[in-house]
Amino acid sequence: MERFVTVAMREVIFHKPVFVGDLVSFYAETVCVGTTSITVRVVVEAESIGVKSERVRVTEAEVIYVAVDEHRQKTKILTTEQ
Repeated sequence: MERFVTVAMREVIFHKPVFVGDLVSFYAETVCVGTTSITVRVVVEAESIGVKSERVRVTEAEVIYVAVDEHRQKTKILTTEQ
């Protein structure tokens, strides 16, 4: 089993606040897979439950993860092709 650690979060943008009671949804998309790292785009939407239910984007970011071994050293990402 591979282990990944977060090494960076690029350009975290907070568009709107999230309130207590909001329904929050997280969506992630793989942007790039390198030799040792994976870049993921994350979008967060919130929906206020009530009379007027509207889903709005509240946050977005790019997160970079690096694969590490049992000694916490950077290692190559194993793919199903290997």
